[in-house]
Amino acid sequence: MKSRISAVFILFILAFSFKSYGQGVEFDLKANPSVDFTFNTIDKYVHGIIVHDAVILDVIANGTQWDMYIGASTATAGTWDNIQYYSSTGDGAPPISLLQVQIRNSSNTPLITGYVPMQDLATTTLDIIGDHHNAPDPPVNCGDASPKGTNTAGSYIISPQCYRFKVDFRIVPGTTYRAGLYNAEVDIIIARDL
Repeated sequence: MKSRISAVFILFILAFSFKSYGQGVEFDLKANPSVDFTFNTIDKYVHGIIVHDAVILDVIANGTQWDMYIGASTATAGTWDNIQYYSSTGDGAPPISLLQVQIRNSSNTPLITGYVPMQDLATTTLDIIGDHHNAPDPPVNCGDASPKGTNTAGSYIISPQCYRFKVDFRIVPGTTYRAGLYNAEVDIIIARDL
């Protein structure tokens, strides 16, 4: 019985790093280059791990509208990259959607609210501000009640409530995936809304 139980406690680590891009929009990204999730208790497998404020993104948009979107980059679209397996049992590598993201600011301007499953950049993205597929977006000024998604010129220095974003991550893996060390790169892209 102990050998079966100990297999559930095998270390299961998920890590990711950040890239950010800007085209005519300035930003300051405050983040640890990697965030680790270590699942070494049943409670963590069942209830998950949340990392609050894993990234703080300060945006300055000088005279331009802009879009922000996020997605993961992996070798096999839709699944975490395996670095090392710790077991031969389990259902294989976890899907990238196991990682959930919440992006927020004090004005609630992001288009998504609450935790949503991460998408792979090879298939789709999560639009946070604007719709980068359909440019230009209608302008939405900081302070407008509706629609959400402030995308006009502005700065986190003057209006931090609209131009400072905090990014939280959550993973609730359960116990079905193959134990191991996995990696995924999370890309936050900011671009002028052309």
